Amino acid sequence: MAIVHDIVLASTSVYRQKILKDAAVPFRVAVSAVDEDQISDKSPAVVARLRAEAKARAVAANEQRSLIIGADQVLGLDGQSYGKAASEDEARQRLLMFAGKTHILHTAYALACHDEGGGMWMFSRVIDVAMRMRTLSKAEIDAYIASGEWQGVAGCYQLEHRGVHLMRAPIGEATAIIGLPLPELLQDLRVMGINFLVQASGPWQVSLSTLGKDR
Repeated sequence: MAIVHDIVLASTSVYRQKILKDAAVPFRVAVSAVDEDQISDKSPAVVARLRAEAKARAVAANEQRSLIIGADQVLGLDGQSYGKAASEDEARQRLLMFAGKTHILHTAYALACHDEGGGMWMFSRVIDVAMRMRTLSKAEIDAYIASGEWQGVAGCYQLEHRGVHLMRAPIGEATAIIGLPLPELLQDLRVMGINFLVQASGPWQVSLSTLGKDR
């Protein structure tokens, strides 16, 4: 058991923040100093999980009575990991590569807090969504790159905006695609004992054993 006074999102992503705000989830933001580019693995899903855990753990180290939500998203194509593009040229090459193919968005979140004994408790989950991008012309790719939506997002597109024009059909749950799988997250929080419909703000008494440790 543990007492959680508030929820902290370890992310500067305005998209993740909007997901929580729209669901009336009370939270504040605390950013970690984790260099996610230094975390790698052969599996894109494992990369997403390790990065989410690292962000949550780094913030939790300075938050004794808070539940930290870390998150990360990695795109996988043919076993290769792809994150944010650094330039327009890189983003253009990514879209040329993804066009006409199905890629996987691996969206991870991690929950971290201190248990009654002061130790670090951690739980994480990865949600995979298959994304089918249609065949694109060079003019379409150039027009999308010019919109600027490629910046700062895995996959170099934003499905909630112009990025929907790149896809063959809607696929998967929207919040998982955007960057924070809300139905799964809220379910895990309810299992722990945090139900925002019943108790809108902390402190909450939570059961850490219901989700397990460091998986």
